[in-house]
Amino acid sequence: MRYLCFMLVALSGCCLGVGDDGPQLDVGQTEQGITSYNGTSLNGTSLNGTSLNGTSLNGTSLNGTSLNGTSLNGTAISTSSTVGTSLAGANVVGSTWNGTASNGAVVKLRIDSALQGTGTNADLWFYGVSYATATSNTTGIMWAPLCGVDSSNVPVLAVAVAGVWGTSGTYAASSSNFTFACRAKTIAKCVELGYKTTKGYADQLASCVRLLRADYCGTGVSNTIDGTLLNLYDNVGVQLDTEPWSPEAEWTPAGARCINTNNNVRYQLTGTVDPSCAKKEMTATCGTSFVRGAILIDELPFNFHP
Repeated sequence: MRYLCFMLVALSGCCLGVGDDGPQLDVGQTEQGITSYNGTSLNGTSLNGTSLNGTSLNGTSLNGTSLNGTSLNGTAISTSSTVGTSLAGANVVGSTWNGTASNGAVVKLRIDSALQGTGTNADLWFYGVSYATATSNTTGIMWAPLCGVDSSNVPVLAVAVAGVWGTSGTYAASSSNFTFACRAKTIAKCVELGYKTTKGYADQLASCVRLLRADYCGTGVSNTIDGTLLNLYDNVGVQLDTEPWSPEAEWTPAGARCINTNNNVRYQLTGTVDPSCAKKEMTATCGTSFVRGAILIDELPFNFHP
């Protein structure tokens, strides 16, 4: 995963991450399992999946928007409209954002709508975000949904997540930057599973992103295919182990700290050789407890076959 970082200009700064970590779903082909049912979720290869089609930033993912200097109808928005450096509330609808990428490309963003979450995610807000594709002398700025549209042609929403993801998928906490994470993609899935930086779960969030993408080596390389069913649970009780399935691996923000040799594993799905880190991390006791430093553990169904 390559990242193009924005410097602060005009209104605000942002970063864009260009996905080169394997196949990504078109946003319209949304993965299910956005929320967790007893920790069960469908994993996927895409870290964020935001697509800026039709511009020179084709296939680019938004990451690392700055809070400072944002304008709403000409009036500056202060950080008092944020919670934990993530946007929170409908008062940012209509705000615009400017950033310049390290390659010189300028991206103009606009927040078009806001929807509050429900249930255990009532503390989250989901935003319809557009980006400027072109400027016409007759019609002005032309906008397109940042996260694409779903099968009903409705724009896919994004959640604001404090912090940014680096070149190898490494998460870095930040008090001044956040990521617009598209729903049904890995980062947003992990947030909706309950791993929220606003509640102090930055390590669980970072570990969850590695886990869902089967990024065993912590290099940003996905070793799975979209839609593989798995069960996950953590060391803080946000998600509990409710399935009697076969443990696959133990996870930290750096990747898999071990892989269970007694069971099938997701990297077998890709038809490639073992990840470069797998052999030195394999153990038959992996995934049985958190005592060796795991943050998350994942399991696969007994009928899982590569």
